[in-house]
Amino acid sequence: MRWLSAVVVLGVAASLAGCGGDPDVERAAVEETEELALAAVDGVVHEVADATRLEFTSGDHDFVICGESYAPGGVIHRVSLHFGPPDATVERAIERAAEALEADGWEVEHPGNPAIVEGVRGSNTLRFHFGGAATEVSIRSSCVETSDDVAKEYADRANADIDWD
Repeated sequence: MRWLSAVVVLGVAASLAGCGGDPDVERAAVEETEELALAAVDGVVHEVADATRLEFTSGDHDFVICGESYAPGGVIHRVSLHFGPPDATVERAIERAAEALEADGWEVEHPGNPAIVEGVRGSNTLRFHFGGAATEVSIRSSCVETSDDVAKEYADRANADIDWD
């Protein structure tokens, strides 16, 4: 019976040891996800803003923990951008955004709302929501798996403003 207890204890210890990865590798994965989203802001989002003459009003990005609050599984990177209304109809703005997303290698999706178009590339989903009074753009990553400590490290960071130049 003792050997069974020892096997169970060793099995649990081994499985828990496998839960934590190399923090530097985890940080690199999170940083890569952030870089890809910010590159989209500097690239395709700027292209669509120029094509639809959107006036930038504000934007920021942050990290939130994914998984359960008692057992974080990693972090999600979020970008939120706010603009004035497009210079064209919502339908034409959607067309221009879809064309730009497709040309930039994003898989274009129309989620059912005629004022929204999304692009998916890798772990990021980029969403344009055009309206008569304002336009909202968001980029959200899927959960980047990390240890609890690395997840908390990123989630504890303050929101960072987007520099729109």
